[in-house]
Amino acid sequence: MAQLEHRPPAAAEELLLARIRELLAQLKGEVSDDVSWELGIHIDTLCEALKESIAHQRGVEEENRQLQERRNSEHREYVELRASMDELLNLHELSETISSSFDIEDILASLMDLSGRFVEYQSCGVFAFDDEGCLEALSLRGAPGLAERLAAQREDGILDWVLRERRPVVIEDMATIEQRDVAERSTVVVPLIVRGKQVGIYALYCARAKDEFTAGEIDLLGVLASQAAIAIENSRLYTDLEAAHTQLQDSQHQVLLSAKFAAIGELAGGVAHEVNNPLQIILSRVQLMTLQNKGEAKVVKGLQLIEHNVKRISRIIRALLGFAGHNAQESAWEEFDIEQALCQALALVEHQLDKGLIETSLECEEDLPRFVGHIGELEQVFINLMINAQNAMAHGGALRIAARREGQQIEVRFADTGLGIAPEHFDRIFEPFYTTRADEGGTGLGLAVSYRIIERLQGVLTVESTPGAGATFIIRLPLSEEGGE
Repeated sequence: MAQLEHRPPAAAEELLLARIRELLAQLKGEVSDDVSWELGIHIDTLCEALKESIAHQRGVEEENRQLQERRNSEHREYVELRASMDELLNLHELSETISSSFDIEDILASLMDLSGRFVEYQSCGVFAFDDEGCLEALSLRGAPGLAERLAAQREDGILDWVLRERRPVVIEDMATIEQRDVAERSTVVVPLIVRGKQVGIYALYCARAKDEFTAGEIDLLGVLASQAAIAIENSRLYTDLEAAHTQLQDSQHQVLLSAKFAAIGELAGGVAHEVNNPLQIILSRVQLMTLQNKGEAKVVKGLQLIEHNVKRISRIIRALLGFAGHNAQESAWEEFDIEQALCQALALVEHQLDKGLIETSLECEEDLPRFVGHIGELEQVFINLMINAQNAMAHGGALRIAARREGQQIEVRFADTGLGIAPEHFDRIFEPFYTTRADEGGTGLGLAVSYRIIERLQGVLTVESTPGAGATFIIRLPLSEEGGE
């Protein structure tokens, strides 16, 4: 029977039956006919049972083979399903990062982390195109040199070809192919495309030959890069939206302030008219009394003092009326004299400055060109800067105001001898609601409003300061072609 173990089932069955018949023939000669006949019946029964057993064994073996094939197929499907689930988990994780954060650094870090799970790389980076079409690195990771490789590939025209293909491409590193003792390396370049526009590329430098990358790996890199590109664009749009929202808030505050100043101007104009009439009566009576008492020097001196102060009040009233009238016509742009505007503003706050022991001086270059703009708004800026200087000199000091022509600009300087601006505040002094005098009632709007007004007049407002040595606010206003002639 040992000889039958290595034969096919059908051949083994025939050989076994032949052997049984051979033994039967030998026994027939040694036993009676009855015994021989009965033995033949048992042998036939045995052969039939043997055939059935062999057929059953064949069926079991075929069933085992089918089960094994099914098991192997299900295992392959399980492995593929698990790989697909891993890919979906990676995509889901990146999607969560995109939906939960508008921070570009977080998005790019997540992209690189997920890419490293299924494609091992030596370095990778995300690059964006600037306004001139040059590649600018947004984020780099790993060994240095990736940016230089991409720059060389762009000079050779390879990168432009990849961008035209608009799909992930694996580029062989020719330097490693030519060296026998160095493992081949490749660069995977994935274009970043948002709504049909190429915004940059995602590149990975890997210690793998080009043929070792699978289609699934390349496709997955493409999907991850596409989601990252959308996230980067969303982040940019969100930043622009925030900036627009902030600008809208600033504009709303400026509208409210303009309305407030207009109301104050209208009220001040009414009060000024009511005060001005009695002042003129007082002034005329004082002048009449002066003529009537020419012989009494002491009385005349007192009357002259009254006349001087009444005229001073009258000048302030006229300045206030002018300021109110200018602000009542916010949309009116007209040609005016910068020196006159400075004098009007100084007249309104001169008493406050004198009370604060602040010495003021105004120097204007002769024959300054007339400026075209909104005189009321510009006077408001001048007043804000004078009051700001007063607040910086709590114990007195000096305020020097100077106006001169610089090329096609008029430059106005407000230099005080106060404490100056601390470095930590320097970059924020023009921000709305940013103030260092919150405890003293400061709103943080004076400089912010002034900055916006000068901006609307197409000028610039800057500041120079040394802590402890005062500050100088500088207004530069462009001259029109008529004013510059």
